[in-house]
Amino acid sequence: MKTDEIRTRFLEFFRKRDHRVMASDSLIPHNDPTLLFTGAGMNQFKEQFLGTRPTDFTRAATCQKCLRTGDIDHVGVTPWHMTFFEMLGNFSFGDYFKKEACQWAWQFMLEEMSQPTENLHVTIFEEDDETLRIWRDNIGVSEDRIWRFDEKENYWPECAPSKGPNGPCGPCTEILVDTNPNGPKDRTPENDSQRFVEVWNLVLQQFDRQEGGKLVPLPSQNIDTGMGLERMAAIMQGVPTNMDIDVMLPVVQAAAELAGTKYLPGNRNDTDQRLRRIAEHVRAVAFCIADGALPDRYGRGYVVRKLIRRAALDGRHLGITGPFLPTLVPVVEQMMGGTYPEIGQRRETILNILEAEEKRFATAIEESVGIRQFEDAIGRLKADGREAMDAEAAFQLYDTHGIPIEFMEQRLQEEGLGFDREGFEQAMDQRRAQSRAGSGFGDEAIVFKREALSPQALERLHRENLATEFDGYDATESEATVLAIFADDEWVEKAEAGQDAQVLLDRTPFYARSGGQVGDVGRLLTDDAEAQVMDTILDHGFIVHRVIVRRGHIRQGEKVTASVDADRRLDTVRNHTATHLLQWALREVLGAHVHQAGSEVKPDQLRFDFTHPTAMAPMEIARVEQMVNDRILEGHGVGVATVPIEEAREAGAMALFGEKYDDEVRVVSIGDFSKELCGGTHIDMVSRIGLFKIVSESAVAAGVRRITAKTGRGALDHIFQRENLLNVVLNRLKAKPDEESLKAKLDAKDRKIKDRENELAKARSLTKRGSLDEVIDKVEDVGGVPVVVGRVEGADAGALREACDAARAKLTSVLIVLAGCEGNKINLVAAATNDLVGKGVHAGNLIRAVAEAVGGGGGGRPDFGQAGGKNAAALPDALAAVPDLVRGQLDAAG
Repeated sequence: MKTDEIRTRFLEFFRKRDHRVMASDSLIPHNDPTLLFTGAGMNQFKEQFLGTRPTDFTRAATCQKCLRTGDIDHVGVTPWHMTFFEMLGNFSFGDYFKKEACQWAWQFMLEEMSQPTENLHVTIFEEDDETLRIWRDNIGVSEDRIWRFDEKENYWPECAPSKGPNGPCGPCTEILVDTNPNGPKDRTPENDSQRFVEVWNLVLQQFDRQEGGKLVPLPSQNIDTGMGLERMAAIMQGVPTNMDIDVMLPVVQAAAELAGTKYLPGNRNDTDQRLRRIAEHVRAVAFCIADGALPDRYGRGYVVRKLIRRAALDGRHLGITGPFLPTLVPVVEQMMGGTYPEIGQRRETILNILEAEEKRFATAIEESVGIRQFEDAIGRLKADGREAMDAEAAFQLYDTHGIPIEFMEQRLQEEGLGFDREGFEQAMDQRRAQSRAGSGFGDEAIVFKREALSPQALERLHRENLATEFDGYDATESEATVLAIFADDEWVEKAEAGQDAQVLLDRTPFYARSGGQVGDVGRLLTDDAEAQVMDTILDHGFIVHRVIVRRGHIRQGEKVTASVDADRRLDTVRNHTATHLLQWALREVLGAHVHQAGSEVKPDQLRFDFTHPTAMAPMEIARVEQMVNDRILEGHGVGVATVPIEEAREAGAMALFGEKYDDEVRVVSIGDFSKELCGGTHIDMVSRIGLFKIVSESAVAAGVRRITAKTGRGALDHIFQRENLLNVVLNRLKAKPDEESLKAKLDAKDRKIKDRENELAKARSLTKRGSLDEVIDKVEDVGGVPVVVGRVEGADAGALREACDAARAKLTSVLIVLAGCEGNKINLVAAATNDLVGKGVHAGNLIRAVAEAVGGGGGGRPDFGQAGGKNAAALPDALAAVPDLVRGQLDAAG
């Protein structure tokens, strides 16, 4: 049975049982600060499970795109682990419960999947006798095929009864398939998870865990199930692993063809494991990029980059040269594009980003000056008999030379060496903290104890059934009532002066940070109190005002005047509407492959990220800027309409990467040329933007560019600053404010600089040649080895390397050791011709010994080494000891 048919059968099975079949959510969770990626089918229904979002349905079924990286090291190795997978699920929000969930799951497995009863086993939570009776008495499962497991295995959240967290929880029951029913009888679900494969997990959300571990029955019990589509397909198709099913095998085989090898399904050798991993990671990355998760250094972008690099390294190991991952994307599209059209819609973006990122990674490996140091470090580890590289050494190589951690990790593994990944991550976290500390935000920045609502706060809001009406599209001030106040994660009756808190109102004009637009700031006022709103965020559908009480106190239940900083809002909406004009102009100038890949709309500027493989030419930037300003001068109105999402799509409205939209959406239109789905606030006429000025265009990630621009007052301030800077330059050059005069002055300056550079280079060359000739003339024979030892005053490491190369070119057989002092810093290099290396000379070890004598360190290869030191007084003796060091090497070589 094909994978597509299993998916269709599942959804139709539950559609016939009154479930609302919903489309898969994006891989990027929205309005949930706690998640990097959508990892389960229930993620898009959190608000329904919490009861914070009223809906006209109580049953749902989905096939959800999911990404989990907890078992990333097992991908391609075990039969069942994947990072990206599809999860089939049926859900009940206070409707049916255990009996129906178990009966339907069993019926689907028997009737739709034609699974023999004797091949199916079930697991339950060890204390859940109710579910045991349903399986045994109602459904007729033999008790010898019902297995009890503890709260670690069969409870959600894991170990919730004993360890928490507080809030909704419940036991799990699972359906397992015996993939080898004729196998040994001593193998059971308790001791063989590879043979007895879990395909369906039913979470029975039954209790409210309260303080002290007390489990109180929920007034509204829920069902949340998940079936692994790939696992089910592997079982139905009788193949040994998830990677051998119909939608995955062609991708694996395409990778094998590139590697010039033949793939053997289920084979556990190194080659076939790498091929499976390449195919799995390429599919995962294609879906991530299609949903707007792009390679980056942090967060979800770090995960995407890691997947790309792991796949690229596997390809290199298999002998595939050059960027190859993009060639596999069309195969992924062929297999899955019918179900997920976003792969085809974003094809060019996926290909461009993958190719650029893979090339960047190859460059980092092949051209990094630190690779030699890393390989030397591996040699020292093995020579010293050590089993692992310490985290600090790895971090220094990563931080100083940019050696990708994935490369180091795999090379160490190939050499049988370990790596302290946890220590490396701690060093990374420390560096990030240092970067934040040096980012320019001083004491003026407000540091809140918490941004998002705590799980306890969300659970309390659910019980209280509270919600906020947003009326800020047409107003910047509202009369409102305080619904809830949270301080230090506690629900409090009031917030006192000097206290920071999270406040919810029954209605608000404050726009909550989302869709790239920053949250509004302003004030909450009563006759006796004032709270400054520092930010407004959207958390699980709740509009949260982050406030500092400046005077008096704000109390739950009292009336307040909610007042947005109107000037700041106006500057923000100018920039927001300008991003719509900018996207239109970019697509006109660069092409239809341009899609928004992120944005940040603030009062002082806008930042717009978009998909494009190369840097924009100055003429392209100028044209885009001119087109936006032309539209502003034309004075088009900005129209807003709320329509069904299908109607909006049919009208050609553009949507954001991976954005989640309701059935009814806001469409923002400008003239007849721009139409986008957008929930943000906007200007009513584009003429009120005033002026649009691009400040910069740069790379933000492989295949993604970033434009920073300003509008209105911000644009004028930027132009005034540039004029002032130009006036300073004109005064320094004594030039008139016209192009001809300025160009003449600059040309004259350039000629003077070039003349001085030529004179300096000539002098340096003469000095270097004289010093080198003087040194080379002093060749000493040491046990049949021509040795040159010298000191070149003022030479840096680069000059010493050049001198060594020149000496080896001039003398066919030589060991040359040079030192140069720059202030208190000593530079040391050693180089040996190949004939001397064959006799046992090792330049790297030699220069390390010299460096240690002058209080430093270093090393290198047999033919070349580099080091440094700091004790200049010890340098003469250290150089004098070189002949003895050479004799020692010759004696050791026999």
